[in-house]
Amino acid sequence: MPGFFEWDMRVSKMIALGERAKLELIADGFNLTNHTNISAVNQLCDPSAGATCTAGQPTASYDPRIFQFALKLKW
Repeated sequence: MPGFFEWDMRVSKMIALGERAKLELIADGFNLTNHTNISAVNQLCDPSAGATCTAGQPTASYDPRIFQFALKLKW
């Protein structure tokens, strides 16, 4: 299988809402480079297919770039 490369990152900001309450803003990014990561390849080659063997060809991949946003209230 080919190599796996993924770069994830989180950015957060805490905002005070008085003495006890705090609001946290969160932004997550997964696979920021949007690199195609192969999760499965065809392992079989049909001898009756002749020269059109598909062994080693990708059949599935992991998720593309994803963003996630959240608010967290602490009191």
